[in-house]
Amino acid sequence: MKLFFLSLTVCLHTMVSSQETLSLKAVPFPVENTAVYVAGVLDERDDPSLGRQTDPNGDEVRLYLDGGAESVVKHFYGLSLPKQEKNNPIYIKIEALNIQESKRRMNRGIARIARAHISLTFLEKAEGKFKEVFRLSHNEDQVFELDDKSGLYGTHEKRIRAALEYCMLAFLSNYRKDDPNPLVNHFKTPKNGLQMDASLGQWFNLITAKGMRSTYFEGYGISYTGFVDSKKGFIRPYETSIEVTWARPGIAAENGFNEVNSYVLRPELYFVYKRITPGVYAALSANIPIGFEILENLEGNSSFNFVIGAGASQGIRFIPWRKSGFVFGLDFFQQFETSKVYRTDLGFELVLGVNF
Repeated sequence: MKLFFLSLTVCLHTMVSSQETLSLKAVPFPVENTAVYVAGVLDERDDPSLGRQTDPNGDEVRLYLDGGAESVVKHFYGLSLPKQEKNNPIYIKIEALNIQESKRRMNRGIARIARAHISLTFLEKAEGKFKEVFRLSHNEDQVFELDDKSGLYGTHEKRIRAALEYCMLAFLSNYRKDDPNPLVNHFKTPKNGLQMDASLGQWFNLITAKGMRSTYFEGYGISYTGFVDSKKGFIRPYETSIEVTWARPGIAAENGFNEVNSYVLRPELYFVYKRITPGVYAALSANIPIGFEILENLEGNSSFNFVIGAGASQGIRFIPWRKSGFVFGLDFFQQFETSKVYRTDLGFELVLGVNF
């Protein structure tokens, strides 16, 4: 019995400690000629939290707005749109409100992306019935350095406030355009019902090993690939590979050598994935192999040869487990190199690795 209560206590402590609250700063935003105030807010989300996030210590926590989304959003808008008898009451339904984190390939390398995603519906009430007058979704994104976990985590509330401000200004810019004294603000009017991507997309880290065989050589390589999954368009992964190869039997002797071993770094020049179905991706790449060969001639003397070239590959990747698990695939490649053994070559690669 004692063991049961101890286990229950530990579980409850874990559940409680994995939740944190987020407070919005009481910062009003500038609005001129206000004609409305927020009379009520209804949270229609299935999940009342802002989502799961990883704090700077690496612990996963579920975040909530301190005081609940309905009261927090109403209070925040009340700072800029105070209740006045002459103003029209409006009501807001929260369809979506969450915070997200992912990674992106940027010009300077891999960066962290933070997002506040929001979807609001604005309503008026007449004769006891609600009438929808405006609906809008918005993403408030911000880019951080890869190692700036604390900066990202500490600014979630800032992005939520910015997203709430954006939606209200969008509503006010569209509200009663036929009014002879329209509302004035600095906002560029978006279209009513504008659709936004609700998710940043999952970031995949792949470490893969490949066995290689071509017309002239065989060997193996190790690669790292990072990318954000996307249902639409092309995906631009980041990838780099290190390869160790040796001339196939008979090839070295045909070219006057006992052994030919090469060591190549293969940074991608252009690399795309195309999602075919969930977990299956077509791959296409162009790359620049850079490295060196160590050659031993028939007399046993060794020499060094700098290698550079251009390569391309076409293949397929299977990633059946989204969170973590095995990855496998097949590539066909073609390349040109300043090798002492060949100038053009083609072959295939079998790929096996892990997703984490």
